[in-house]
Amino acid sequence: MALPQEYYILAFDTTTSVMEAEAYIKNHFSITIMPVPREISKGCGLAIRFQNPEPDTILDFLKSSPLTCTLYRMATKKIDGKHPIEELLSIGKRA
Repeated sequence: MALPQEYYILAFDTTTSVMEAEAYIKNHFSITIMPVPREISKGCGLAIRFQNPEPDTILDFLKSSPLTCTLYRMATKKIDGKHPIEELLSIGKRA
């Protein structure tokens, strides 16, 4: 089985937001709680990683969710010592 070339992660402002999002998302997607990658400097230190990259499904789900978070696409392969990362969607109120 080939490893994915990229993965999708959600970053949050607070740990409480991560825990609420985990409860909301886990019935719809296979997810893992992980430390926020160093390439993302903002946040509470925890993120949610989607185990099965399905970008369209993830985006549609998040757009209709009550969550406050930012979705990123991150490459699994490092370039110049860093994982390339792209912000895809920011939803909800942010401080």
